[in-house]
Amino acid sequence: MIENIIKAAVLNSQIYPKFRNHPELVAESLGTVALTAVSSAVYLKYKGSGINPESDFSTLQMMLVAFSTIFVGMMLWSFINNTLCGLLGGAAEFRDTIRSTGIAYGPGICLVFATIPIVGDYILLGSLLWLFATVTNGVKETHNITLLRAIIPSFIGWFVSWLLLPWLMIIGPYFTNPMLD
Repeated sequence: MIENIIKAAVLNSQIYPKFRNHPELVAESLGTVALTAVSSAVYLKYKGSGINPESDFSTLQMMLVAFSTIFVGMMLWSFINNTLCGLLGGAAEFRDTIRSTGIAYGPGICLVFATIPIVGDYILLGSLLWLFATVTNGVKETHNITLLRAIIPSFIGWFVSWLLLPWLMIIGPYFTNPMLD
């Protein structure tokens, strides 16, 4: 699993046909997303305790919502990629897109390093951009389309899964709730 995560993270295009042709690798893809989700939850725990100190239950609840938001975001990103790439001439099934998107979530593991003071925000930004690059590469290879055709759906999916959805599910409810003031 680690070897495949590294291959996807360094934009090795040879990894995606393997994930497209072997449905049993879905567990490895989902495991990669789970590692990213744990990293994201740890990052939000660290950031959230300074912004909104709460009870232990509230913190646990926020971390569980963060964990599940990553999985929902991955599914949304996969759906957007599959649908729009299909309209642009892509030739992959939804399950293939899920597996390739999942293994491409490897750079998301770096979110845990975004807890480092001073450089954490830069690590967060770098991780999110790296994630965009790896998933775009995965979509390009899985759907057998050009990079330009892969960038458009991938950007829309990235925006929904990493900016819009976290705002709606985590940041908005937990950090801007007037009842907490």
